Amino acid sequence: MGAGADISFDLELMQRYDMRVRCVDPVQEYVDAALASAFGETRFTACRAAIAASDGPLRMQQTHHPGSRSLSAAQLYDTRDFVEIPGRTLPSLMAELGDERVDLLKLDIEGAEYEVLPTLDLRALGVKVFATQLHHNGSVAAARALIAGLNADGYELVAILPPVRLTFLRRELLER
Repeated sequence: MGAGADISFDLELMQRYDMRVRCVDPVQEYVDAALASAFGETRFTACRAAIAASDGPLRMQQTHHPGSRSLSAAQLYDTRDFVEIPGRTLPSLMAELGDERVDLLKLDIEGAEYEVLPTLDLRALGVKVFATQLHHNGSVAAARALIAGLNADGYELVAILPPVRLTFLRRELLER
């Protein structure tokens, strides 16, 4: 979730594997850019919202980094500038969009992962591949607990890229 400024990976998934891609981003400019980059591709949708632990308005901090439009519900940034964005749970978005499962979930939610991930039942959502970034606002113990929880739910850590970008695969897919 989160289009950011680049949907090349998403477009490649649609071309190679005939997948439907849903992007959710709290930054309207990123949503607009993603839709423009998709050139009307019917398998691609993008909406403005922030993935959250519950549905409802979410106060998000604007970044202090010049040239970035990033927002954080976890107050990652050195600024006092905030905006209110619709917060949405993954299950409620799936219900609204008519999706029964999510095969691949990319979740980069700027520090809110420590609040949101424990609320997600990835297996019930059908997630086979899960990629996320852990941010510096959580302790090492909290990061280890998230990883241990994913492992206990049957997800094996298969890739790590700096800075703390993790990819997990459902264990039974590795055993085939």
